[in-house]
Amino acid sequence: MKQVITGVNGLDKVLKGGFLRPSIVLIAGTAGTGKTTLVMQSIFNSAKNEEICMYITAISEPIAMINNFMSQFSFYNISLLAKGNVKYVPIGIDIIHKGSEAIIKEMERNIEIIKPDRIVIDPVNVFAYGLDSESQRQFYYDFFTSMKGWNSLVLLTGEFTGEELIKSTLSYMVDGIIQISNEPFYEKNIRYLNVLKMRGQEIQGGKHSCKINKDGFIVFPRIHAIARKSVFNERISTGVKGLDKMTGGGFVRGSSILISGSSGTGKTILGIQFIIDGLLKNEPGIIVSFEEDTEQIRENSKVFNWNLEEFENKKLLKIISPLEYDAYELALQIEETIDTIKATRLLLDGTGRLQRMLPQYAQLPEYMGTVSNILKNKNITAVYTNETSNLTGATQITGTGISPFLDTVILLRYVEIKSEMRKAISVLKMRGSDHDKEIREIVITKNGAEIKLPFSEYSGLLSGNPIKIPSQAFVEAFKK
Repeated sequence: MKQVITGVNGLDKVLKGGFLRPSIVLIAGTAGTGKTTLVMQSIFNSAKNEEICMYITAISEPIAMINNFMSQFSFYNISLLAKGNVKYVPIGIDIIHKGSEAIIKEMERNIEIIKPDRIVIDPVNVFAYGLDSESQRQFYYDFFTSMKGWNSLVLLTGEFTGEELIKSTLSYMVDGIIQISNEPFYEKNIRYLNVLKMRGQEIQGGKHSCKINKDGFIVFPRIHAIARKSVFNERISTGVKGLDKMTGGGFVRGSSILISGSSGTGKTILGIQFIIDGLLKNEPGIIVSFEEDTEQIRENSKVFNWNLEEFENKKLLKIISPLEYDAYELALQIEETIDTIKATRLLLDGTGRLQRMLPQYAQLPEYMGTVSNILKNKNITAVYTNETSNLTGATQITGTGISPFLDTVILLRYVEIKSEMRKAISVLKMRGSDHDKEIREIVITKNGAEIKLPFSEYSGLLSGNPIKIPSQAFVEAFKK
């Protein structure tokens, strides 16, 4: 047996290398899930690598169907038909009416002539329509006995619901089963791919989100945490005046930092200031923002004399709009961007909105923990922001359960002092490092955020309703 690429983006990773040849794999799902697109992509991309591929169908006018529906995809190359690397074999209705023996004989006649490396039969159900259950079982038995002798990778598509697939004779006869589903999620539908069975090889099981675009069928494998290779002790500047002192000399390179606070407290400014500090030192950075679109980020940054476009043009900065992606596609996009621009710093602004991008089977804390682990292994110092609901008063750090997975937690708060709303900053935790325990004032100036002196005269700051500490109140009382 030989392992061969699937020709489908992301699927090789799920199958830990690709399909085995020879083998028989069923691509199952209901109408519209993308079965035909997946197998067409597989044979056309394989044909580009000089494999001989054969497409068998009972659908009338297959050439017209291919031209009308498949030519929209970038993988479709009509020259491969002329070259002979892709051959179409329609099985006419007259042959189907003659029964299973005639169908198998016609297929084998063409296989003997073409000698394909990869065969697609799309859809396989149609050859058994109208047969009772016993006749179907006999047909599939004869059919699979023949296929085992073809010495090819055979991809079958089949119209099946989940329950039908479990009961089908095909399920235990094929070597592999890939199920594609189309499930509602909020206001849209999301495709999922699930490898239910693949004899003789290790797979990444469970559901993986996927989609179809101009390049065809794309699978986004679930991300998994891996053991860190090394831990770094190097300190890098936060880029914020006073925050380096609060964090004991700056952030630890390769660590994860959460900045949590209510709307308007300065979370995004702190994050972008951190990225700008790196850019000025020729350290490439990435901004992923759920809060603002790319143009708004550029315009808002100009208020502080930060020209982001200048760094984008130098390929030092990449701004990603995550709303275009599924959560696992976003993780893949971030990884690819890190490798492309050699990024060392990252800002992910608005983690709370990630929940709506996650498939139903995934949980935000585990996802964030895995993403954080991947970035640490790439030595990326990552700042994440999260918006809390309360402006003042008692509040949770995030309300999403992600803070335990991150190394440093910084809390921003509004506090009311003498009928004036001011902003406070506190470093709540910093794993593996000492840090400032005091609560300090943070102000936003024309140059960005700055950290001022501690609110030493007050207690109860994090409640949002500070009071004079007893000694200060005593002094002021005797001044009157």
